[in-house]
Amino acid sequence: MTPIRYRLTWNDVDYARVVHFLRCYVWVDEAFHNHLYQRGFQVRKFIEQGYGLPYIGSSCRYMRQLTLDDEVELHLSITKIDAKGFTLQFRINKVGDTAIAAEGEMVRRCIQAAPPKSVAMPQLLVDALAGFVPSAP
Repeated sequence: MTPIRYRLTWNDVDYARVVHFLRCYVWVDEAFHNHLYQRGFQVRKFIEQGYGLPYIGSSCRYMRQLTLDDEVELHLSITKIDAKGFTLQFRINKVGDTAIAAEGEMVRRCIQAAPPKSVAMPQLLVDALAGFVPSAP
């Protein structure tokens, strides 16, 4: 997938003008959902049909400081996928700098809402996720 670019604004930083640690998760989530929407998968319809896609785990390591007005690139890929869920891996760096500023992963499971339990992902979701899975060499 092509990296997504984003410029840090006041919404992204704390009083010291350094990125707030939670913002990386927000950027990744927004980029992920925008990608799904562009591929024809609408989260709203998914929820209305009685499904959910909760996060069941996440981690992020911060290696380099990001500050106000920095332009960053988000690199997203799916590293693990099975019938009921997937792991979305992300890497963030400043534009023009190959050093990683932050990296992590977010684990999601497909559930039915009532009664809540893990279920197989609908084909439309599986198809939308295909854009995140790296091509075989």
